[in-house]
Amino acid sequence: MLTNGCASFPLLKLGYCNTKALEYAGKELREILKPDLPPVWHMGECLDNARASALFRALADFLGKDIKDMPFAFASPEWSNEKGVSAALGFRLLGINSYHSVYPPVQGSKNVMKYLFEDTKKTLGSVMVVEVDPIKLADKIILDIKQKRKDLNWNI
Repeated sequence: MLTNGCASFPLLKLGYCNTKALEYAGKELREILKPDLPPVWHMGECLDNARASALFRALADFLGKDIKDMPFAFASPEWSNEKGVSAALGFRLLGINSYHSVYPPVQGSKNVMKYLFEDTKKTLGSVMVVEVDPIKLADKIILDIKQKRKDLNWNI
């Protein structure tokens, strides 16, 4: 899991960006990361998405896949301001769905909302998912990642 911006602080404070947090990771993830890498990687400031994008590109290239086909997800549980919309669109330009617990601050136009939520599937290969129940949102992210893994013929 990667984190940046404001979301990083609680994860850092809780110790998830430390190797001691490996005890909370699943067996397979622990095997890959131990002993030197934590389960959550801090990647920089709020809109510093270049590092994460570069990592996604490197992983996809290494596997000979397109980023849009990889089991990646962008989650921004809350919008602190409108620049979060551009961060979400940045990842969606790569074909990565964005997941949110709060509706984006762009509700002035039905056409804009329709484009952000639905029409980008055709143009970008990704959609914006908003689910105000965080448990349901997490379930949706997991379901979508499992589907991407299945589409890649990876054991799930």
